[in-house]
Amino acid sequence: MTTHLTRAEAQALARATLADMFPGRDWGLGCLKNLDQPLRAQVFCAAHPDRHLVAKVYAPAEASRAAAQAARQAELGRALAAGPWRVPQVLGFDADRLVMVMDYAPGATLAALWPGLDPDAKAALMTRAGGWLAALHGLSRRQGKLRPARQMGWLARRLTEARDGLRPFPEMAEFAQALAQLEALVPELRGLPVPRAVTHRDLHLSNLVVSDGALWGLDVENAAEDDPARDLVALLIDAVALGGDIAPMAAALASGYDDRDTPAELRLFLQRAYALGLWCRTPAQPSQRQALKLAAARLIIRSDAPLI
Repeated sequence: MTTHLTRAEAQALARATLADMFPGRDWGLGCLKNLDQPLRAQVFCAAHPDRHLVAKVYAPAEASRAAAQAARQAELGRALAAGPWRVPQVLGFDADRLVMVMDYAPGATLAALWPGLDPDAKAALMTRAGGWLAALHGLSRRQGKLRPARQMGWLARRLTEARDGLRPFPEMAEFAQALAQLEALVPELRGLPVPRAVTHRDLHLSNLVVSDGALWGLDVENAAEDDPARDLVALLIDAVALGGDIAPMAAALASGYDDRDTPAELRLFLQRAYALGLWCRTPAQPSQRQALKLAAARLIIRSDAPLI
């Protein structure tokens, strides 16, 4: 079964689906990923003089994932269809060609806006981003209990693997010290109430768009429950890496998210744990972008107080 599609193969499938959905219209298709190579899924902006859409085309081997992601996107599109926090609507899913067609949010991503913004404007957008995340998590948020064994075990295994030469990462000795400090907090925190929710799991400034007076979240295809802190830490790291001071960015994000239920000691534990997760996924010779994100993660780890 085919695992990847070329751009041309995916364009042909997208055109056929669009022709069925909108007879008599010709659509220009521009690739949104800017990677001219076979991919498991290709994403296009479909342009017509009176409308813009997004078409995501999956390879045949991705059929189960495509159906699940289309269902999740459609669910969120209905739930966040109006107001200040939105998700693009799914207009159709072609199960035969594995093409999902969605509305297009015609605005700039926060990543595109970021370099030209002053600190106050960045903080204002981070507050709005916190509000969008709160709306997303609020759809499924429930109270659970902290069960850190799996996460702590994964971090420890990554350190062991790296020491054995498998995917080493920068400054492993310092990582080990930070991990030991985190482990020391576990006995007092295990079993305490902590929120759980279906999260984004790939949240960064490029997945948030300002359009029509609202903030839109893109790529909302995850349906697995997780710690909401994962999304908060990922977004804060990205904002700081792209040029934001950590204290005001964190304060703005926390203000928008407005978590009044999670105890401070748990928020501190979770922010450190997810920042350590990014650290041990950073290659030993990081790109400039990866190095900036690692630097942001280490700022979070060094904080003695919860940031978000």
